[in-house]
Amino acid sequence: MKDFNNSIFTRVAMVVMVLVYLILPPALTTYYFLQLNLNPFAIIKFWHYNPFSADRGIPAYQPFLYLLALWLALNVVIFGCMLLISRLIAFFNAR
Repeated sequence: MKDFNNSIFTRVAMVVMVLVYLILPPALTTYYFLQLNLNPFAIIKFWHYNPFSADRGIPAYQPFLYLLALWLALNVVIFGCMLLISRLIAFFNAR
């Protein structure tokens, strides 16, 4: 096989794809709530946290940051579970 070296473009593309993966779901959800003039804090009952008393008409950056934090927390939990499972498999296969 031919030796392949990663170019700068490949590294930049990988970083852009990670950013798109992290930003796109909260951004699309925020856009959906903005189009329907909804408050995601009233829909998503996360520990009964609703910093706004209004059910409608809040600025778009507020639900985006809230949903981004939830999305990042979910990704950290999934990564931690996968890491734990891989470590357990490696531990029991080494025996």
